[in-house]
Amino acid sequence: MDKNLEKKIKKVDSLLKKNEPSEAVNFIKETIKEFPDNAYLYYLLGIARMKCYRFCLAKRALEKADKIDPGNPENLRSLGWVKVMLGELKQGRNDLREAINLDLTNALAYLDLAMSYFHFYEFKEGLEWLGRAKALAPKDPYVLYNSEIAEKMKKEMDKYSEFDFKLMKKEKLDPKVQGNFRFLMLEKSFRNKALTKEEMKEIKEELELSGMGDKTVIYKDNIDKNLTKESIAKRRKEIERAILNLLEKFESDFTLEEIKQVIYNEKNDNEFSKIISIFDKGQDSEKLKEILQLLNDAWNYFPHKCLGGLCPTEKMLEN
Repeated sequence: MDKNLEKKIKKVDSLLKKNEPSEAVNFIKETIKEFPDNAYLYYLLGIARMKCYRFCLAKRALEKADKIDPGNPENLRSLGWVKVMLGELKQGRNDLREAINLDLTNALAYLDLAMSYFHFYEFKEGLEWLGRAKALAPKDPYVLYNSEIAEKMKKEMDKYSEFDFKLMKKEKLDPKVQGNFRFLMLEKSFRNKALTKEEMKEIKEELELSGMGDKTVIYKDNIDKNLTKESIAKRRKEIERAILNLLEKFESDFTLEEIKQVIYNEKNDNEFSKIISIFDKGQDSEKLKEILQLLNDAWNYFPHKCLGGLCPTEKMLEN
C-alpha cells in the first residue's frame, strides 16, 4: 500500500474511533481525489456516512466500492445493512446472505441479518439467524449483547394483542414512517453543532436523495456556552429521571442501566437506532421526535467507552 495512503487511512480510523464521523467524511472525500480508484476508501466513506445517518449517500459510496472490488464480503455486509435502513429489505437481506456465502465464518453478518428482521418485528426469522451467529461466536460479547437486546424486544412485543402487533408492524413498514424515522436520526447527527459548508451540502444532498428535499434544516446553536462539570452532572440526572418515567410509562422490561450500557459500549451506527426501537411503539412522528430529543440528550450526556469514559459534552468542555 502507498505509504501516503496508509497514513491517511490511519487518520480516518482515528477520527472514527474518536466519534468524529462527519470530519472523517470530509477527510475521506479529499483523499479520494488523490486515490479515485481505491475501493477501501469508498468503503470507509460509506461507513462514516452511516455513522452520520446519511444512508442514501452511504449506499452510493458502498455501491462504488462494490463496483471497484466486487464480491468483497465486508463491503456487501455494510451495503446490505444500509439498504435495510433505507427500507429496501429484500435487496438488503440478499446482500447480507451473499456476504455470508462469501464468508461463512463471520458471525457479524449473521447478526446483521438477524437484526434486519428484529428491526421490523419479524422475530421468528430473526431468532433463526441470531442462533447461527451465537453458534459461530458463543462468547463474543457483541453477539451476546445484541442477543439480549433482541430477546427483550420480542418480550416487549409479546405484551401486545395480535391485532395491535399487526398494526405496529404495518406502521413500521410504511415508507413515510421510515422516512420520518431516518430524518429524525439524521437530525440527531447535526443538532447542537455548528455545520461546515461541506456538511450542509452533504445533508442537503441526503435529503434530496431520500425524497425529503422539502424539509428545511434550521441550525440553532443551543449548546450552553457556560458548561461546567456541575451543570453536566445536573443535566445527566434530569435525563435519567425522564428516561425512568418513560420506561415506567411504557411498562418496559428494559432498564435505565441497560440503556446507559448501550451508549457506553456503542461500536457502530446501529446503536442509536436500537435505543429508539425500545421506545418506538407506533407513535406519530411528533411524539417520536420528543422521545428522540430526550435520547439524543442521553447520548450526549451519558459516558462513552470510546471517549475514555467521558460523554460528548464533557469532551467538548475538555477541548
